[in-house]
Amino acid sequence: MSFWQRLRNYFIPHHTNAYRPHLLRRGWMVFFLALVLATEGFLVASLVARQSTGSFLASVIASQVMSLTNDARAAQKDVPLTDNKQLDAAAQAKANDMAAKGYFSHQSPDGKTPWDFISASGYNYQYAGENLAVRFIDSKDVVNAWMASPTHRANIMKPVYRETGIGIAQGLYKGSSATFVVQYFCTPSGAVLGAEVGPPQMPSWFNSLVRQGARLFSDPRGSTAWIFGGIAGFLMLLLALAFFFHIQVQSAEILLPGVVVAGIAVFFLTFNGAFLSVSNGGQAASSIQAGIPDTSTIIIDDSAASTP
Repeated sequence: MSFWQRLRNYFIPHHTNAYRPHLLRRGWMVFFLALVLATEGFLVASLVARQSTGSFLASVIASQVMSLTNDARAAQKDVPLTDNKQLDAAAQAKANDMAAKGYFSHQSPDGKTPWDFISASGYNYQYAGENLAVRFIDSKDVVNAWMASPTHRANIMKPVYRETGIGIAQGLYKGSSATFVVQYFCTPSGAVLGAEVGPPQMPSWFNSLVRQGARLFSDPRGSTAWIFGGIAGFLMLLLALAFFFHIQVQSAEILLPGVVVAGIAVFFLTFNGAFLSVSNGGQAASSIQAGIPDTSTIIIDDSAASTP
């Protein structure tokens, strides 16, 4: 039997498969149902874990926040930001400070500004900005919220920025567990702005695989939505082929399980989008920007601040 004949037996009703496509038979239906239930279990476990613990999950979120940030900049043909370890340390220090003291602001209760955290890391900058977020479930929601805010979006898209650092910490905010996210945007002192930048290097297959793995864990709702949609769409295609090819010899026994499993996938897809999105409850603070360090000219409030 040729490859194409075998393939047809899996998808299309025909006399060689007794008019029962292999992919609509009981064994495959059990597999698809188990995949749907396992996917929903993964999503629930991920969301519970994000509310209770976080060092590993936080590192994944940080990598994804940076990836999504550069995706947004690429759409505007801006220079991609590179990760800077000193800025990572500064952002982590700020996130830890907010988590330990239970505040959510660009200025700490003891008067420390974002520029104090950046300078304490040893980083010298020409321009700097800070974005904050709290009580978000995944990195995609964080970046989407920032992009929906004009002041946050300005920081993400500002052409002069060259480097970034991200910090995530777990703590209490207004009496409940919360994840604090800090992202710094900076241009190092002495950097030549406006210089031509070569085309970005294509990532290796290994780096692409790691990035996709990070995307899976850092955006569980988006990943599971793709899986549910893929399963439902695939089963609907199989059922459509069964309907158009020899429907007169098809029985409810072979078609009904496919309809049920596709329906369960659609139900979870709808339920997760309608209810788990509402439970996010994230908040984002206004971003702020700074030029060459001169704290006497920096105004910090809840809307926006920048040097002249």
